[in-house]
Order: sequence, then structure tokens, then C-alpha cells
Amino acid sequence: MRNLDRRTFLALGGAAGLAGALGLAGCGRSGPARDVAGTITWWDQFQPLEALQRETFDAVAGRLGVTVDYTVYDPAGLGQALQLAQQSGQVPDVFTNGYGVPELVLVENGWVRPIELSPEARARFPEGTLVEGLHTFGGELYSFPLFTPHQHATLTWFDQRAVEAAGGDPENGPRTWDEFRSLAGALTEAGSSSGWIEGLALLDRLRQHVIDLATGAGAVLSFAGNGADAPGVADARTGEYPFDSAEFRDVFEFLGSLVRDGVMFPSSTSLDVRTARARWVGGSAGLFFDGPWNAGVLAGQFPDALATLGLADMPTPDGVARAMNGPVGGAFWLSRTSSDAAAAGEILSRMTTADYARGLAAAMDQPPADVGAVAEADVPEAYARAVSLMRDSVRLAPSPVAKNPAVGAVLSEMKQIRPNLGEIAQGYLGGNVDDVGAELTRYRSRLATERDRAIEVVRAGGQEVSLDDWIFDDADQTTGSPRS
Repeated sequence: MRNLDRRTFLALGGAAGLAGALGLAGCGRSGPARDVAGTITWWDQFQPLEALQRETFDAVAGRLGVTVDYTVYDPAGLGQALQLAQQSGQVPDVFTNGYGVPELVLVENGWVRPIELSPEARARFPEGTLVEGLHTFGGELYSFPLFTPHQHATLTWFDQRAVEAAGGDPENGPRTWDEFRSLAGALTEAGSSSGWIEGLALLDRLRQHVIDLATGAGAVLSFAGNGADAPGVADARTGEYPFDSAEFRDVFEFLGSLVRDGVMFPSSTSLDVRTARARWVGGSAGLFFDGPWNAGVLAGQFPDALATLGLADMPTPDGVARAMNGPVGGAFWLSRTSSDAAAAGEILSRMTTADYARGLAAAMDQPPADVGAVAEADVPEAYARAVSLMRDSVRLAPSPVAKNPAVGAVLSEMKQIRPNLGEIAQGYLGGNVDDVGAELTRYRSRLATERDRAIEVVRAGGQEVSLDDWIFDDADQTTGSPRS
């Protein structure tokens, strides 16, 4: 999905204008939300959670005498469907934020309303879980996190038999960038597959891999939210945008070396993550970057792969496991036009319980906020190990939005800068960007200029905000521990 800054979105006339601008004649999964009495429409993109969601709906909605019209989309399809639903005035009652805009835009534009959780549900949130500007706005609760921030999207997954045949370590996998590059070369030389496959067509995931790898290389970052888009990521110590820093340049050098070595699957430029995963499972490539949810997808779609599934934490230059991630944003949002907010609130209240957390763990999507629930769930060893690796290696990064919610207004005001980080990475790995260092510097400079402009606009509107809100003097990197 195209990520929109607020001004671009509104200048296009909201979703209606955007649908025309992008030529969105329809979406792949279903039509607009239906306005049926006693029916709650619910859209999300959590494919591994579908069974858990339906079980939750049956348990609550049945008791309340309502039904839930539930659709699971792929991420791009969700964005398109929401845009078309906005155009026709048939937005679902509950949805995940597939619009690609900051949370504040949903609230400011009146697209969502506060949710009504039970007192018991409100009491289940540990102190510090709910962040003003991400979950609460003006003190009212609009959404809440389901998942832990101690995760990333760049674990290394592999078939243990293929790695062992190539002379690698089938138990622990590659720990360093050099080991990853060497193993990818050995897998390619074996002749049966490429060494590494990447879904270059899904820009958001590619951007996330770049940011994850940069934190592994030692970048000390702040995040506006969990896995934030590039405008919401900054150097925590200076407040400046970091995308042409030594750490990011090193990431591009590492990824570029895989292309120069000829170990990247040749059709990676046309693959999204799902097709890349299917090719990888089918033996077309040896190494695959993905999050912990990869084990859940395999369990549901390719269960035979679990028997020889291996994984390692994200490779780093020195082999020390380290990463940073921001606070997790809200999972579900209640439409302003919902006619049954009370029923939706009861369903959402159930999603704060320990039973639901165990269900999240068993579904093997993103790990639940209570990662201890994983130990109580019947999950493959690979998923439990993935969660354990990240729990030990991922540090919660500071958030400028948590420091000053007016930062969210600045991010909402910022216009989109193109090419963005994902597009630069795609162009570089696809062979269309020669001087990636110059491109990254240009992107960083243009982002900084746009942020300065947005700060002045927000200040002129009466809110106090400055570059100081992006600076955290005590920020540092996790020291991690060498993996045995």
C-alpha cells in the first residue's frame, strides 16, 4: 500500500480521490462493509489469527445476539478496501490501520471514536503500556497494543538439511554478516538453489529489514511507534535522521554484496513476501529474512517444512545479537460510524485477557504483549525459540511521541518524500540506483527540511514542539551477548 502523508491524503479528497488517483477499481477479497442490523463488520490482515478471531467473535458476539462479518485481507488489499469503503461511506465497524497514515490522523479527521472497554479490561494493562499519542488521545482510549515490542522482522530462516549440506551450522545458522554472505555463497554453489531470497516488491517489509539491520549494526534510534516508517525514525542521541549514517551505509554495503556475489534469487525484484516465502519453502533459496510469524504461516500452509526448520537471530557485523524497536501501536480501531460500539467494546475487552494472550501465542503471529504466554501454548520449537531470541536481544527504544504527543502532529503534517527508504533499497538491490550513498544523503536532507517545515506549522497552531523532543541523552544500545 502507498503510505500517505496527511496533506497528500486530504488533497486527493480523502480516500475517494485516492481511489481514483491510484486506479483502484476494486479489491480482491470482498465488497464494502454491509450495513446490517445486529452485524459488526471487522477487517484486519492477521492471517495466522483468523481461527482465534472467529473463536473470540463466537464467544462474545453470540452471547450479545450479534454476528461479526469478518474479512482477513493481505496488507495491500486491506488498504485498498478501506479507501474504497471510505469513498462509499461504508467503513467497517472495527479495522486495523491499513490507511498508512499516523494514528493521530485517524483521530483528528474523526474517522475513529474512543473504545469502551470494561473496567476489568482497563485494569489489565501494565503501567506504561498505553501511550498518549499512540493509544490515548486527550486521555481517551482509542486503541491498545496486542503484541510485544520485543520483536523484529529480520530473523534468518533456513532449511537445516540444506545448510548442513552447504557446510553451515544447522543448529545456530549464520551469526555475522560475513557468515551469512559465506553461507549464501555456499548454498548457491551447491547448485540447487539461490543463497538468499528477498521480497523486494513489498517496500514496507524491505524498509523494515534495512532499519532492523542498522540497529543490529549499532544504530541507536528512536521510533515514533513499533517498526515506524522512516519519517518516524531518528538518531536518538541527536534527533537527526540517520539514513546516511555509517550504520545504514554498512547495511546497504552488506545487502549489495549479496547481489554482487550473485546469491540473491534472480526474481526477487518481482516478489512480495508471501511469494518469496513460497519459493523459499519450495527450495528455490536457502536463506530468508522474516519475523517470528514465519513459523505460524508455515504451520498453516507448509506444515511439512517445520520438521527441518532452522532459524537464527538477525545477523550483525560482530555476531552480537542486538536490535531496537519502538512501542507497539494500537491493533484495532473503532469506526466513528459504528452503530454498535458497546458490542465491539465487549469483543475488544476479551482481547485483553490471559486466554486471548495464550491464543495469540498459539496462533504464532506477532508474539503477545505477555510473552510468558508462549510457554503455556502448544507451539513448535522454532516459534518458541524465535520469541526467546528476540526477548533477549531487542531493546525498547525511546519514542518522541511518548515524550511529546505533539510530535505525532508533526509527523502527520509532513509530506511524503520520494523516493523513500524502501524505494531506495529496492532500486539499489534491483540495479537501478548506482550511488546509494548520495541517494541516502539526499533523502535524509529532504526529510530534515520537511520536518523543520512541519514543526513550524504545528508551532504556529499553538502546540509546543521542537527538535529537542527527538533527543534522548541517555539512549544507548543493548550490549547483548555472543551466541554460542
